[in-house]
Amino acid sequence: MTYQLAKACGVAAPDAPGTAPEWLNAIAKDLSDAKGRSVVIPGEFQPESVHLAAYAINAALSNVGKTVRVLEAVEPDQTHSLDELTTDLKGGHVETLVILGPNPVYTAPASLGFEDAIRKARLVVRLGQFFDETSRWSHWHVPETHYLETWSDCRAFDGTTTIQQPLILPLYDGKSAHEILTILQMKPDVSSHEIVKGHWQGRNEGGDFTTTWLHDGWVPGTAVGEVKVSGSVTLPPLESAGISGVEVVFRPDPTIGDGTYSNNGWLQELPKPQSKLTWDNAVLVSPKAAADMHVDKGHVLRVTVNGKSIEGPAWILPGHAEESVTITFGYGREASGRVGNKIGYNAYSLQNAASPYVASGSLVKTGTTYRIADIQETQTMAGREPVRAADLNEFREHPDFPTLGADHKPLPQNLTLYHPQEFPYKGYKWGMAIDLNVCIGCHSCIIACQAENNIAVVGKDQVARGRHMHWIRVDRYYSGNLDNPDMYNQPVPCMHCENAPCEVVCPVAATVHSSEGINQMVYNRCVGTRYCSNNCPYKVRRFNFYLYSDWQTPSLYGVRNPDVTVRSRGVMEKCSYCIQRIEEVKIQAEKEERRAYDGEIQTACQQVCPTQAITFGDLNDHNSRVAKLQALKRNYALLDDLNTRPRTTYLGYVRNPNEALRGERAAHRES
Repeated sequence: MTYQLAKACGVAAPDAPGTAPEWLNAIAKDLSDAKGRSVVIPGEFQPESVHLAAYAINAALSNVGKTVRVLEAVEPDQTHSLDELTTDLKGGHVETLVILGPNPVYTAPASLGFEDAIRKARLVVRLGQFFDETSRWSHWHVPETHYLETWSDCRAFDGTTTIQQPLILPLYDGKSAHEILTILQMKPDVSSHEIVKGHWQGRNEGGDFTTTWLHDGWVPGTAVGEVKVSGSVTLPPLESAGISGVEVVFRPDPTIGDGTYSNNGWLQELPKPQSKLTWDNAVLVSPKAAADMHVDKGHVLRVTVNGKSIEGPAWILPGHAEESVTITFGYGREASGRVGNKIGYNAYSLQNAASPYVASGSLVKTGTTYRIADIQETQTMAGREPVRAADLNEFREHPDFPTLGADHKPLPQNLTLYHPQEFPYKGYKWGMAIDLNVCIGCHSCIIACQAENNIAVVGKDQVARGRHMHWIRVDRYYSGNLDNPDMYNQPVPCMHCENAPCEVVCPVAATVHSSEGINQMVYNRCVGTRYCSNNCPYKVRRFNFYLYSDWQTPSLYGVRNPDVTVRSRGVMEKCSYCIQRIEEVKIQAEKEERRAYDGEIQTACQQVCPTQAITFGDLNDHNSRVAKLQALKRNYALLDDLNTRPRTTYLGYVRNPNEALRGERAAHRES
């Protein structure tokens, strides 16, 4: 497909098999109309030929030097590959092997046979943060410092170097890679600080390491140069995928990556962005493939590649390519730790080094089932129009599209069963606006909230029972034909309703309305009736069915935020708008005899959001960003027909589809 697009954009490319679809010409026209202002990005796991074709397209569109810059390699060329190391190990040519960090016994493609090869070395020394699969086959395991415990340096994409400073001393007397390499050079008493300082001070004798580089945060003059490429690019013959049967696609897991973080309970319980699965890796299939095989989610499928098989539960993923299955790395581990051991299947056992990310295979239904823990159906609001979207033309004609129609028009404030709030809100009036148009559903907000607010990990069984504890969730909705749907993401924290249904039913006033409009929880009053949760239409309250938090282990004290209460069994909890952050800034502002500045207070979810989809601030400050966003016509309240008057509101989606592709998409849906 990439080669066909290259030819459509005017690049001399070898013929690609198959007929180019009609929509390819529409994409090529879009790109041609935006010469010098467009960019074609190849997938991270695509072969070299696809990356070359993408560069050729960018060159033909005059994007190189504008939207695309070609830089010199930041890292030096790799002298030997893992394949060569494995061959040398098997041949008995390696006497001493030092491994700094990676876990190749687990992550190396099965076709290499690295586990058998490593046994041929006479001495294996492993530096690692965890005693894992590679450590088991090492003669010496040296505990490695975390990157927050040691001095080091890092490079940006353009080579610019920054000095990495530790936040704490090593907790377990670990060693850094710098120190291990220095020890091998017969200098056992040199610290990481001395190594890093000596290296960069020697590179620039006139610079002051302490006051200049550490203060500024980067080392000047370390950026790599830009490569000036001239002439046309000749594409090599298209590599034949050689796929027969079912295409098996290998990918890192969205939450635990290649398995490095499989022993992290936070990440195991973090829902996958599209499937919303937790605590497992599944076999992802398209709706059509599932229908053809009479497979439902949770049915165990067997994937076979080159005579080797794994078994995993099926998950039907709308929009997934047909005649293809996706399996993910990171699971099936035996030496991960108490959290990550014996979960899921090991996709590395099917991987071939010659084609690491795609292979030919077969897929069969085993006839057994497997319990899956996902969160999408737990508090879904599907069917109640939680997400409101419009095309650009519709938005231009009706900028207030989220509130059009009798069902969406704002109700009079006095049309309510609840007693009106008596607070005049003369001081602060906190609120939040979430722009759905820029939310990418990455789930960073969930994990940031968990870290900030001491939210417990409850485990797979409790998640499967609908008892996950996250204070903010990201709902995912599909629209249209499930083989090629539109997908929408919607973060849902507590709405902090003005007419809060939860407050009026609490028999002990454990949930109350503050003078600044925050729906607060008084944990010491809560007796666990759960009336508030039953009465919350947004389903954002969480209940501690068990004592999930470990209060006894001393090493866990440093994990928790000391400004946030650690909840016990029988207590209800929910989003607090990060009240601890609000109070910290307010106290400082009062000392300085001023009001808090706009943007001075950021909730954890807002601070971590990579697209700045979440905005928090004072609604009484009409110049604040949140007040301006909530004043837009695109703003609407979730389930506004209930007239709960939430302080958290949303900005509707505005899509700008290509009109030529719209017809193709409509025809596809009708068929």
